[in-house]
Amino acid sequence: MALIQGIPGEFGPQPWGEAILRNGELLLLRITRRPPNHEVRLPGLATTPRHVVEDGTGKALTWRHDGDDLLVRLPESTERAVVRVSLEGKLRIVPPDTVTANADGVWDLTPAGTTAHLVARRSADVAVRVFGDASGEIELANQSLPIHHLGRTIGPFQVPAGLVVPLTLPAGVRRVLVAPVGTVLASIHACGSAGELVVRVTNFGRTVAQGEVELALPTGTCRWMFEELEPGGSTGWTATITGRPGVYVLEARLDAGRRSASSPYSIHL
Repeated sequence: MALIQGIPGEFGPQPWGEAILRNGELLLLRITRRPPNHEVRLPGLATTPRHVVEDGTGKALTWRHDGDDLLVRLPESTERAVVRVSLEGKLRIVPPDTVTANADGVWDLTPAGTTAHLVARRSADVAVRVFGDASGEIELANQSLPIHHLGRTIGPFQVPAGLVVPLTLPAGVRRVLVAPVGTVLASIHACGSAGELVVRVTNFGRTVAQGEVELALPTGTCRWMFEELEPGGSTGWTATITGRPGVYVLEARLDAGRRSASSPYSIHL
């Protein structure tokens, strides 16, 4: 059984061939490059198969779900095969850019384009904070709100649990934070100079926030206090990381009440 509910769509080219949709509830898997292990993987199939058989012979094939991927054991043959996958309903897929919220219900995205797809672990009202040079509207889960101020959160948006929902962004957005309303979130951002960082706290809540944030660095620990952080607002501090060349994964420790959350950040020196 698929873990999440996908969206209507079709599959792109696959390493082993192609998946063709027929009549809304029938998939034909045309195998033109048989994998060495005789097993094909169709990523992101959110609709449960009813039957999986070899086309022409009707021979039932062994299949299983691996998360939201369908794995089918091909018939023992050196010839090209066609597999018929009858579905229990209309085809729904999980797009490859789909991101599931972390344990705190937070998404931290660096979008490659203007669209991403999100999955919430729990139904929630969320808000969005964008970084970059952007204007226009944010659309999330078929709800649209304008960007009035880049330095503040935008929302709320209602996000259902376990359902892939699209997030549409204006051009110029470099990074996106999405968090449940009520969250106070610490995030780390690269600054202009090498090794220079900004530790930022954003109040996704409806009441004023206060607290303490701590960042452990190779050369020591930085601590900052904040108070009277208005709903939707952000505050931040700069820090510099130095050390031996390599990749460092940093995460600020935030103490701002029970809805405190933090997003890790990787930096290469």
